Amino acid sequence: MLLIFRSVLAVALVTPLVAQAGNEVVFVGTSMGGTADPHYFVWSGTGAVSGPHLSSYTDNVNDAAWSDQGRNLFVSQTLMHRISHATWNGTSASWSTFWQGRGPCFGVGLDVPRKLLWTMSGPPGSGSHINYQLYCIDNDPASATYGTTLGQTTTLGGYRERWELSPVGNLAIVPDALLGIIQLIDTDPASPTFLQSIAWKAVQPGVTFAIGTDCAISIDEQYAYVVFSGVASGQTLGGGMAVLHIPTMSWLDFDPAPGQQHFPMPLPTPNRMDLAIDRSFAVVGCGGASATGIPGGVVRIDFDYVNPTLSSSMQYVPAAGMANAPSVSPISDRVVSSLPGWAVIVDANTGALLHNASLPGSANIYTTAWQDSSPTATYLGFGSGCPGTLGTPTLLAAAGSRPALGSTFTARIGNLPNNVALLTMGFSDQWSGGQPLPIDLGPYGMPGCWQLVDPMATVFLAGGGNVATWSWNVPASQSFFGTRFYQQAFVLDGPANGLGLTVSNGGAGMLGF
Repeated sequence: MLLIFRSVLAVALVTPLVAQAGNEVVFVGTSMGGTADPHYFVWSGTGAVSGPHLSSYTDNVNDAAWSDQGRNLFVSQTLMHRISHATWNGTSASWSTFWQGRGPCFGVGLDVPRKLLWTMSGPPGSGSHINYQLYCIDNDPASATYGTTLGQTTTLGGYRERWELSPVGNLAIVPDALLGIIQLIDTDPASPTFLQSIAWKAVQPGVTFAIGTDCAISIDEQYAYVVFSGVASGQTLGGGMAVLHIPTMSWLDFDPAPGQQHFPMPLPTPNRMDLAIDRSFAVVGCGGASATGIPGGVVRIDFDYVNPTLSSSMQYVPAAGMANAPSVSPISDRVVSSLPGWAVIVDANTGALLHNASLPGSANIYTTAWQDSSPTATYLGFGSGCPGTLGTPTLLAAAGSRPALGSTFTARIGNLPNNVALLTMGFSDQWSGGQPLPIDLGPYGMPGCWQLVDPMATVFLAGGGNVATWSWNVPASQSFFGTRFYQQAFVLDGPANGLGLTVSNGGAGMLGF
């Protein structure tokens, strides 16, 4: 059956990909002044540059994110109070307005599986960054509410600007810009605490005055990261990275000395950061300190989560001026960063210079975004199962497992009274046999049960301890990038109903990095 599933998967891929692995396009946005700041597209494999392009849709850019395998690009703007959208045809972009806010827009977060876009925006005239909230926007072109607000937070106070959505879309981190606290916001629409602040934590940076400059959440949503820049004793520039273990809400201690010690930044004035998809390392751009002659550059931090004191750093991309907007390639093999007038691409492991792309007419480069940063491999539950003698069967990804290309993905079916299940798989959660899904199974002797998936293949699973697992060696080929698949388990349970079967919830997977 696995061979059948893989062959059907290959047939399902009929749409050509715009992105080219190894030569992905990097969008570079600026914040220069005027009403039409320049932007650029840099081919990462060759260093070729398209631009400068002047457009009001890229005026005062502060963040950007690609979607749909490099076909669409979303950009957040400060002065224009909007999210801009570009359709990319492989060589050029066509721009339009995706969402118009009432105040400045900061940051773009894409929840690809749920087809949602997030940004932070404020009320009109909110230059002070007070009363900013996160906005959830429909990003499904097939939806009647495409491009409109679906909800917003009401719990954010203080001075806000930086924030980040986790790669799987369940959590957002929002630091207070003056770094008193960070907040974790529930961004899972299926959660009872959706749009609410579910946790907060004081940062305690250990310097006299500190500003939170950037943040991130790991793909497994186990860790939150905050970069800060501040003034230490004697008015020397200091900075560091704080890493929070979310399940215990405790900061990692990177120094054996008494007290809480965050990771110290080896270069002054850290600004923006990015995190490798496997969370093994982060990169941080640093502006340096002209008064003391310390140059800027990009710092790579390698984390040891078991023994944080063994974490280490290395510097690459030395610069006479500010190094800003570093970002990691989708498979974490390269890093792009901006220098005044340049985009620099280096090997992520060695720091070796790969390309030095000239960006004429640019100075304050604030944003770099790799094409194919989406989709990230995900597996999310949807719909509901029906109860049996051990409760409702569950279908979810095994802990830490996701359907990344070239990996082994494992799904786990729980609450099996006889330790057996039939796992159905297909490529649609909308139609099956000419009927719209879900299909009521009550007429077939399964009252309260619904078919959620079009079953193109079925696997018999036997387990133990009321649990069974299914593992799949996901193809490594880039041609499978972005493919969606759907699963649902049918569970043998004689006393449950007339047919002796119950069903689990559905599982929606997407192949990616």
